[in-house]
Amino acid sequence: MKKNFIIAFVFVAFISLIFCGVSIAQTDFSKALRTCEAYRQDGSITHNGEVFNLTITLDKSRNKCVYKEKIYQGKKYQMLTCNFDSGQLPAMADSMDKFTNYYKKEIAKNKIFEAKMTTNGEVFQKYLANPKYCTITHSKN
Repeated sequence: MKKNFIIAFVFVAFISLIFCGVSIAQTDFSKALRTCEAYRQDGSITHNGEVFNLTITLDKSRNKCVYKEKIYQGKKYQMLTCNFDSGQLPAMADSMDKFTNYYKKEIAKNKIFEAKMTTNGEVFQKYLANPKYCTITHSKN
């Protein structure tokens, strides 16, 4: 009886930690990604002394969830466009939650990284580098 009580207590405590951890780690982007709600985040990053502007969007289109990450300076840009099935979204949202939790200090300094999926190595390797899901386009100028 005592053993069953201890096991039940540990199980309830573990489940509570899981649910608390998920709710704490979720961001506006990961919530939107989980169900493919419309989302937009604008920001900028500095790289080698140059400032690059970013626009990140998430939209539904033709039974797909479309993620776009546009990096631009003036008229020149690079656009990553990805099309995901709804079945892929929960795992990606979970991965972004873990990423955000791990880099919360950096994200607090620059919110654009919350939605910049290219900075998440796990998602990048599995999806973004795969031409089956994502393509990169460049400005012509």
